[in-house]
Amino acid sequence: MLKKLHVKNFAIIDDISLDLEPGFTVLTGQTGAGKSLIIDSIGLLIGDRADSGQIRYGETKATILGIFDSTKEINDYLFNLGIEISNTITIQREITKTKSTAKINGSVVNIQMLKGLGSLLADIHTQNDTIRLINKDNYLNLIDPENDKKFNDLLAKYVIDYNNYHASLDEYRQILKSSDTEKDQLEYYEFIYKEISSLDLHKNEDIELEEKISKLKNFDKIFESLKKAINYLDNEYFNLDNVYKALEDINSIKEFDKNYNETASKLSEGYYNLDDALHDLKDYIKGLDYDQDELNNAQERLQIIDNLKLKYHHDLDGIIKYAADLKLKIDLVINYDGLLKDKYEALSLKFKDLIRSGKVLSEYRQKRALIISQNIEQMLKELEINHAKFEISFVNKDFNDPLQSEVFMPSGIDEVDFLISTNLGEPLQSLVKIASGGEMSRIMLAFKAYFAHESKLSLMVFDEIDTGVSGSVAFEIAKKIKQIANECQVIAITHLPQVASSADNQLYIYKEEVDGRTLTRVNKMNKSDRILQIAKMISGEKVSSFALEQAKDLLK
Repeated sequence: MLKKLHVKNFAIIDDISLDLEPGFTVLTGQTGAGKSLIIDSIGLLIGDRADSGQIRYGETKATILGIFDSTKEINDYLFNLGIEISNTITIQREITKTKSTAKINGSVVNIQMLKGLGSLLADIHTQNDTIRLINKDNYLNLIDPENDKKFNDLLAKYVIDYNNYHASLDEYRQILKSSDTEKDQLEYYEFIYKEISSLDLHKNEDIELEEKISKLKNFDKIFESLKKAINYLDNEYFNLDNVYKALEDINSIKEFDKNYNETASKLSEGYYNLDDALHDLKDYIKGLDYDQDELNNAQERLQIIDNLKLKYHHDLDGIIKYAADLKLKIDLVINYDGLLKDKYEALSLKFKDLIRSGKVLSEYRQKRALIISQNIEQMLKELEINHAKFEISFVNKDFNDPLQSEVFMPSGIDEVDFLISTNLGEPLQSLVKIASGGEMSRIMLAFKAYFAHESKLSLMVFDEIDTGVSGSVAFEIAKKIKQIANECQVIAITHLPQVASSADNQLYIYKEEVDGRTLTRVNKMNKSDRILQIAKMISGEKVSSFALEQAKDLLK
């Protein structure tokens, strides 16, 4: 449950702190006083998107802090994130003009982590949620569980098969799409490919040719320099034999004085390095061979490569790749029928895999949907739709054509409709066609009541879920919310005295002007306060004695 809520500089809220109780807490008060802002602040704590426009005018940041009771499941989730665990969870959101941050028990987290925690903590019904019932695209989200491991595993398997199928379908369509164009270009492709492939180019060949040309052009200079270098290292005035003799003499005395060790090492290193260098120089000069034809051939070959670079606007690596791509296109045209057949067979296998995983997921959904619909139907009767019949209908689909991708969706193969009959003897019809606003509210409440029991959430929040009802129906809605509050904490906004009077706690939200600014204020009401407030909800600001008596009766 939510134990404490602190909101600062959030819209018209300057600074409020609420200590919340278990059971059913109702928020009542003037329209525009800030009731929905309190709901919005709770939404931010469980991962709703922040907006810099929510910062109170004249302030630089808004802060929302909430303290919740924890559970083993929640602690396991936090442990896996590497977040400190305890008996309570402190969540903080901070909104500035440029960014928003979230913290759980002092650790900074991203919004996806916060949403994951939020799905274990609370469910918030906003006024827009009931509107979702008129759009069939939202129905799967309403019936799919959030924390059901088996369902999540089945969905994950389906998503893998879905992605594999679409990758295979894209390959097939690409071949199909490109075939006509490639056929028209075949002669052109073959001409270019023959021109490039006949040269037998290899990677970095242009660099190798440039080095060879430079070496041959500078043959005389290279030869003379090598010859001089050898002569400097091996002549009548200096040769390596003398260095070696010096090394032997130093080695013979180094045992008498350790200072000679370093000198011996230097002489040894110098001797062997110079000896290696001299051998290299002699090998180089032996290997020198000037060949004018070789130079001419290298220059011609490099010129051909340079011409190709200009012609095709690629470097050498790009030209080699271009030729390889052309070969694939040529093979595609020449072997088109066989390649298309292979791709279609591969696509058919992916298609069958996807159908299989989709049907397994659908069977699991349909079993859940039957249980859900039976419970919803019973709850609707309790909410005074006495002859209610409710069914979650699954659209039958044919899976005959691997190219028929529209039968698959990222969430599965299922398209569902909510069918309802609210009057005796009337057939089931689509909910969007026949349900009134008041019926929509009761249907949504029935869903929320069912999932409150199933999900074991510690908090449910309702923003005017009782819209469009009155009289005896309002009493039944109050009773249903009270039942939900027996299983988890409930916070609700209402304008109905029947609902307000059934709450365990009532907070009155009102506006106050201070120094020319509007502020939201919250008053935790005692019993006499509640009698007066509920009487006003019955009769308006001018409270009659009859309204007071009714309020007292409602609160008994």
